[in-house]
Amino acid sequence: MPRTVLITDRDPQILNDLATYFASEPFAVLTVGSAAEARAAVLQGTPSLVVAGTEFADAPPLDLARWILARAVRPRLIVLCERADPVDRTIGLELGADDCMSKPVFPRELLARIRSVMRRADEGCAPRTAAPVQVQGYSINLPSRLVTLPSGGTAVLSVTEARVLETLIAQRGAPVSREELSRHALGRPWNPEERALDQHVASLRRKLFVPTPLKPLIHTVRNVGYTIDRDEARPDRPRA
Repeated sequence: MPRTVLITDRDPQILNDLATYFASEPFAVLTVGSAAEARAAVLQGTPSLVVAGTEFADAPPLDLARWILARAVRPRLIVLCERADPVDRTIGLELGADDCMSKPVFPRELLARIRSVMRRADEGCAPRTAAPVQVQGYSINLPSRLVTLPSGGTAVLSVTEARVLETLIAQRGAPVSREELSRHALGRPWNPEERALDQHVASLRRKLFVPTPLKPLIHTVRNVGYTIDRDEARPDRPRA
């Protein structure tokens, strides 16, 4: 049975254009023009991925995205922002959306993002039994996307944040380029004109922040990308 992509937006022309463009794709397309109709479709378990606009006549801005992301079992989510404003995209990513893009909508770009999110979702469903990784006092369980902080608190990562962290951990001690991170975490080449990758890293840093003298886990490497330092050998405690 083919997967279903739910596209919801207040603009009927966008819905019609996207439904026409995606007609030959190997997934079914369902379009609705209100937040209430989108909620009903999600409750029926119909879509495996939702492309959600941020503004509807029957709901406050981003209310639909928040509702989807709050569900225990939810479809993947691409947020479609009304404006080409980095703040809007940042909010969507901070909420935990799998991807964000701004209007005007270019069907070919949206299709590439849908394919990328679906591919990452499929990879995330593969059985993984690796033990938590210990890095600088953090206990990181990548399969469950759960991080135990040095302070004892916990943070739940989005799929993309977990893939960013996984890539940095695999190469800790060495800088990882934005190109490599984008290909692994977002499933597409890095575009210096968009800030999606940097916004995911910023969200990851906020989730992993610990208000102690410990240095930040993720460091920026100027003109390159990001890195995580290797753990330093801890000196032996002095004997009493």
